[in-house]
Amino acid sequence: MIIAVSDLHLGDPVSNRNGFLSFIDKFLKSNCNEISELVLLGDILDLWRRNTSSVIHDNLDILKDVCNLGFQVHYIVGNHDFIMKEFGPEELTYNPKNMTVSDGQVLTNGGSKFRFVHGHQMSYWYVLPFYEAFSRAMCIVNEEIEDASNVWNILQKHSETLSPFIIEQIHELSEVEKAQIDKKLAGPLIGHSSTIEESLLEDYKLLQKFVNFKEYQAYSVNSLYNEMISLSSESGNSPKIESLAGLGKVTQENSFEELASKFLNAWIGVFQWMNSGKKTKREEIMQLVRRFQRIALMFSTNLDRDEFVIHGHGHSNHVDFENQIADSGCWIGNKASFIQIDEGKVSCTPWPIR
Repeated sequence: MIIAVSDLHLGDPVSNRNGFLSFIDKFLKSNCNEISELVLLGDILDLWRRNTSSVIHDNLDILKDVCNLGFQVHYIVGNHDFIMKEFGPEELTYNPKNMTVSDGQVLTNGGSKFRFVHGHQMSYWYVLPFYEAFSRAMCIVNEEIEDASNVWNILQKHSETLSPFIIEQIHELSEVEKAQIDKKLAGPLIGHSSTIEESLLEDYKLLQKFVNFKEYQAYSVNSLYNEMISLSSESGNSPKIESLAGLGKVTQENSFEELASKFLNAWIGVFQWMNSGKKTKREEIMQLVRRFQRIALMFSTNLDRDEFVIHGHGHSNHVDFENQIADSGCWIGNKASFIQIDEGKVSCTPWPIR
C-alpha cells in the first residue's frame, strides 16, 4: 500500500501540524506493516521568507518519526520547500536508506504505474525554469537579514544557476513589475478571493516574458502530438472554446517548441473562457482542465500516457479516474486528507477518517 500526503506547510502558522501528528500516531504507525511507501508530495515544509535552518530543525522530528516506521519515504520537493532537494537523506533522518529526496517518483502498485509530483509543474509548466529558480530563491529569503531580504537580489547573487535568457529578462523588469510578481507568487496560503482561472491568468500576464521553450528538454514529440490531436478531436464534447480548435492544426512535423506554443495558446484560451462568465457545468469544465494538466505535465516532465498522476499543490482533494489524476489535498487550517493506493486502486480520504 502506498500513502501520499502533501502541503503540510510546516513552519507556517496555518499548518495543521497537530492533525498530521495524530495521523502519524493513529494511522501510519497502526498500518506500518501494510504500507510499503509513504510519499511526501511537496510543501511539507514552508521555507518561503523564513529561517530555513530553524524550520527544518523545528520539524525534523516528524521526518525522523516516519522514517523509523520501516517503510520507504519519498520526499518530493514542492515550490515552498524547493531547496530541500539540496539536502541528502543522511541530513534529515537517522535512517537514510529509508528515504529519497527528488523532484518526482514513478512507483508501481497492483500492476499500475503512478507518477508522483508536487504539482507546480502543471500550473507553471510554461515558465518552469524561472518559477523554480524563484521558488529556490524564496527558500533563501530571510527578512531578518538585510542582504537576504529581497528575492530579486538573491536571484542575481545566484545568477550562475540561471540561464542567460532568464538573467536578461530579470534585468529588464521594472521595480513595479518585480513587486507585482513578488506579491502574486508569494501571497498568503489562505484568504485568496480570486478563482482558479483568475489566478492562472494573472500569473500568465505577469510571467509571459519568461516563456522560452528552447530551454526545455524535448520529451517525446510524437506522444505530445498524439495527445493534442486526441484532445482536439474530443473537444466536440466540451464547451465551444475557440482555442481548442487550434490543437487540431498541429502536425507531426511540428517541433517541441511549436507544439508547446500551440498548447499554451489553447491553455490560456480555456481559462479565458472560464473567466468570461459563460455558463457551463463546473465539473464538465474541470474535467477539461485536468486533461490539460496531464498534457502540461508531459511538457514539463517525461510523463507517460499509462501513468496515473498523484499530485498536491492545488489544496483541493479529489480523484479524477477518467483523466487518471488525483490531488491529495492539504493540511492547512482544519483541512486534512491523504491518498491511499492499494492493489492499484486510488482513493482520497479525509483525516480523521469519518
